[in-house]
Amino acid sequence: MVTHAVLPDLLIDSRLAAYLPATRTLVVADLHWGYAESHRATGNLLPAWGDDQIESTLRALLADHTPDELVWLGDSLHTARSAPAARARAEAFIAGAPCPVRVVAGNHDARWPVASPAPLVRDRFLLHHGDRVVANPDNLLEIVGHHHPAYLHRDGAGARLKLPAFVQSATRLILPAFSPWAAGVAWNDRLAPGDTLWAATPRRLLPFRPPSP
Repeated sequence: MVTHAVLPDLLIDSRLAAYLPATRTLVVADLHWGYAESHRATGNLLPAWGDDQIESTLRALLADHTPDELVWLGDSLHTARSAPAARARAEAFIAGAPCPVRVVAGNHDARWPVASPAPLVRDRFLLHHGDRVVANPDNLLEIVGHHHPAYLHRDGAGARLKLPAFVQSATRLILPAFSPWAAGVAWNDRLAPGDTLWAATPRRLLPFRPPSP
């Protein structure tokens, strides 16, 4: 387990999760259960892969952090309709989890009855999917998903490496997509002054910041 406290009360985990110690809340976003099944249902014959990794990583995170709750921060299903086996598997995981699982609706799973459109407040954090503006009158620090940020490395000789990444700013933390299918959106050039892009590898969390003007 590789974690880093980006704030005294906010940890990030290299397995693409965030942890709030004050409320013992584990947060992941954009799991996209059933990504391959959804594509196969429309004739795009992707290998039947991905959901086993989602489940095994979730179970490892739960075993290591022993949270009081697990939050899925939107787009937990790739689609609520064309992947019934994945939907059943996600619901079975929720039913058998060792702690309550709160599911916030995203744009992919807004019609899934398990998911709620309401954001969650935990301590001084506002948790929502990130696909729309959410009222934040108390100026809580937002934790969102939706954007699938990544760090893109080029070596100048043609090699290219993309890593899932967290984006930390003064007002929010954007989580990387938990789905193993997510390619990610390169965020290197989107950083504002003061932001940090935390590239996640299985054994390290690597910080990158925009160059000083």
